[in-house]
Amino acid sequence: MSFVSGSHALDYREMTAISDRSEEILQRYVDEHDLPRSSYGAMRAGDATWHAGWTMHRAPGNPTGQMREVMTIIYFADGARVLEHLAPLHEWVLEWYPSARPGAPLADARNPLTYSRHE
Repeated sequence: MSFVSGSHALDYREMTAISDRSEEILQRYVDEHDLPRSSYGAMRAGDATWHAGWTMHRAPGNPTGQMREVMTIIYFADGARVLEHLAPLHEWVLEWYPSARPGAPLADARNPLTYSRHE
């Protein structure tokens, strides 16, 4: 895995589906702005990384014949709401929150509150 250090704080918010084209676009942006990169090498079973959702990150192609399995967990603040206008790449929200409506809180039994500073 590699990360672009500090990229979560940039104003870059281009939403492009993961593809060879998105790799080119992001690589060009990182190179043009001479952004610092950090690499932690190959991950092994049981390894984990944590990063802010807007941190630019990537994993190189899988050089093995074995499926590379990944689990992603996304945390968000209690009270977060569905955007009024979902971009096409944000429509996954509706898959995970079938009852979600624009402006409504993101909360249901499939995505429970995991921490409350008030409890």
